[in-house]
Amino acid sequence: MTELAELYGPVADDIPLVGDLLATLGQDQQPLLGEILAYVFRTGGKRLRPALVLLSGKLGAYHRDRLVTLAASLEVVHTATLVHDDTIDQALTRRGLKTVSAVWDSKVAILTGDFLFAQSAELAARLDSVRIMSLLSETVMAMSTGELRQYVSTKEREIDESDYFLRITGKTAALFAMCCEGGAIASEQPDEQVAALRQFGVNLGLAFQIADDVLDFIGTEEELGKPAGSDFRQGTMTLPLILLAEELEPGDPLKTDIATGRNLERVVRRVRESGAVDTALRRADEYAAAAREALTVFPDHPAKGALLGLTDQVVRRSY
Repeated sequence: MTELAELYGPVADDIPLVGDLLATLGQDQQPLLGEILAYVFRTGGKRLRPALVLLSGKLGAYHRDRLVTLAASLEVVHTATLVHDDTIDQALTRRGLKTVSAVWDSKVAILTGDFLFAQSAELAARLDSVRIMSLLSETVMAMSTGELRQYVSTKEREIDESDYFLRITGKTAALFAMCCEGGAIASEQPDEQVAALRQFGVNLGLAFQIADDVLDFIGTEEELGKPAGSDFRQGTMTLPLILLAEELEPGDPLKTDIATGRNLERVVRRVRESGAVDTALRRADEYAAAAREALTVFPDHPAKGALLGLTDQVVRRSY
C-alpha cells in the first residue's frame, strides 16, 4: 500500500477495490473459465490504467462505485488484449509467468480473451451511459486497428516512423485516453475538462509506449521477464530501432540484420551504443510534457499532482 500511496496518492485506498471486483468475475462461471480468470487476475500489478480512471474522476464529482466499476472494465479490456497478444505471438511467458496459451492452449486463450472483451462491456453497461459505451466501442476498435497495423508492419519488417506512431496511438494510447476521458465523463466534468483529460491520456500513452520500447532494448531479462530485443525478434520495428536504421550508412551489415531479423545480440548492442535510445527518450519526454500541459486547465488538486507525477514515472519505469 505504501508504494501505491506514493504513486497514486488520493486514490491509493480505492485501487484495491478494483482488484476485489475483478476477483468476483470468475465466480459462478463454467469451471475452466473460472479457473482461468482467477489465474489472469491473481496478481494486481501496478493497476496504472484503473488509477488513471480514479485520478481523473477525482477532478470531478467522485462517485467511487461508478468509477471503480469503470476502472475494472478497462482493466479487463487491457487483460483481454494481453491474452490475445500473447497467443498471437506464441509467447510462453509474460513478466516471468506462463501465459494462458502456455498453461492451457491457444484455443482456450482466444476464447478467454473473447469472454474478457464481453465482460468489459457488461461492466461498462452497469454505468448506464451511452456516451461511455460508445467511447468503449471506439476504443476497442482503435486498439484492434492498431494491432492489425502492427501485424502488417511486422510481416513486412517495415521501418516507418509515421506508421510506428499510428500503431502505438491505436494499440496503447487509445486505452490511456479512454481511462482519462471515461473517468471525466463518469464524474460529470464539463466538456473542456473531458477534452483536456483525453489529451493528457493520449500523450501519456505515447510516452509510456516509447519508454516501453526503449526498455525492450536496454532492460535486463530479469526486468523484462523476457530477453532484450524480443520485439525485434518478433519482427516489430520500434522507435529506437527505426531511429538507428535511419542513421545507418549504405552497406552497413546491420541493415541486413534488421531486414532479416538475424543477429539479435548484435542489433541490441548497436541500439544500446547508438544515440537512438537517448533520442527516443527525448521524444517520450516531449509527450510527457504535452500531457502535463493538458492539465493546466485544472486548478491545484492532489489528484492533479498525482497525474503530473505519473508523467515523470512512465518515461523511465517498467509497469
